[in-house]
Amino acid sequence: IDEQQTDNAQGEEEVDDEAELMEASPLVILVIGMAGTGKTTLVKQLQQYSQEKGLLSYFMNLDPAVTELPYGCHIDIRDTVNYREVMTQYRLGPNGAILTSLNLFATKFHQVIGLLENRRESLDWIVVDTPGQIEVFTWSASGQPISEAFAS
Repeated sequence: IDEQQTDNAQGEEEVDDEAELMEASPLVILVIGMAGTGKTTLVKQLQQYSQEKGLLSYFMNLDPAVTELPYGCHIDIRDTVNYREVMTQYRLGPNGAILTSLNLFATKFHQVIGLLENRRESLDWIVVDTPGQIEVFTWSASGQPISEAFAS
């Protein structure tokens, strides 16, 4: 019986630790999908919902080729990387320029994570809008480190 009580107490401590971590960590919503499937529209709706519910949220745009955003964002890849210049400089088509722009942005992503870490305890959500080239997050050099950074 003593061993069972000890095991149960340890199990309860682990659950409590996980619960504390969940309370201290914002929910990260990484919106990934094919082009034209409504990712940006969903992010706009999430922003409206979070405002209505009083959720403290941080919004990011990782699509360097988007011309207009229907929502306000705190971090916008377009402030760091000029998609058109990447196309010209590297002589790339649209998809290659998006992938290269994200690769360039990923080299500075530790700065983004630093900003988010400073706000960690005050945020409920971090919402990330991504480009429609899902290969960026499935096999490119930039997608995995960005996804893993949010996971940690």
